[in-house]
Amino acid sequence: MLGAIIALVLVLAIAAPHVAPLHAVAPRTASAVWFFALALRALVAIGTAIFVFVYVPQTEVFGAAADWCWAIVSHHLGLSAHPLAHAATVLPALAITASLLWVLFGLVRAAVALRVLLVQRSLGEGPMGSVVVEEDDVFVAVTGVGRARIVVSRTALGAMDREELAASVAHELGHIRRRHRPLLLLGSAFTGLGRLLPGSRAAERELRFSLERDADEYAVRKTRDPLALASAICKASGAQAPASVTVGLGGRGRVTLRLEYLVGSGPRRGAVLERSMRLLAAFLAAITLVLAAAVPAWAVANPGGEPGAVPGHGCPEH
Repeated sequence: MLGAIIALVLVLAIAAPHVAPLHAVAPRTASAVWFFALALRALVAIGTAIFVFVYVPQTEVFGAAADWCWAIVSHHLGLSAHPLAHAATVLPALAITASLLWVLFGLVRAAVALRVLLVQRSLGEGPMGSVVVEEDDVFVAVTGVGRARIVVSRTALGAMDREELAASVAHELGHIRRRHRPLLLLGSAFTGLGRLLPGSRAAERELRFSLERDADEYAVRKTRDPLALASAICKASGAQAPASVTVGLGGRGRVTLRLEYLVGSGPRRGAVLERSMRLLAAFLAAITLVLAAAVPAWAVANPGGEPGAVPGHGCPEH
């Protein structure tokens, strides 16, 4: 009974951000909600893999199913039953590991691409300490890995006026000053761990969108010129920045909604809704911390047998 209640609470906590009106609250609040939602997804995925590997094989239902199902497989294919049962229990863990390794591979590839970009295509220093690179697309971005650098394409220098460039660089500076880069890296890792759960990629996109909104607000406070930033976003929205500088001005989708916020026609914020969403963020953070502390202890508890052991006499070997 307790397990069913815990599972229900986790399902509701994971689903809550997807139905909450987070577009109508401050971007920092929305970012916190999506970040902890992704962290919770990662922990649930890890806990599920542990449950399948350690606890499921110790249940009578699994033992009966293994005796019946694997006997059929071994009879027709001549395979050993118990190794197949062990392999089935480890599949979720292997899938999570492979997904995380793919994320790490992407980070390494981005780091290499960044080095190539800055060494081979750099044209010198640009506005406000940025680096100008030889690229045909209009983009202003901050490096996603390594030391934080604002990168401006040569084409952007010709396409944007002084106010637009100032607003663009201020936007990227917002990513740096608000510590968005580590949040995005952790968000990518959490997404990799929780990829098997439906909605993980959507949650990561919402986190990115909220951080773009936060950088927009930072830029507007610095420049006092929302129209210049809106114009720069429009010019950069169709560009494809290099993989190493994906935290770019144009963002990924939702450009129209960002423009609506900048010109004042976006969703209006309410004090009650803002407090409610902050409570949701705190609730998700609390559950995440509790689960992070509980999962390791639960994993090593393993009452009743060895990890992956199939109860019962099993099927005769062939």
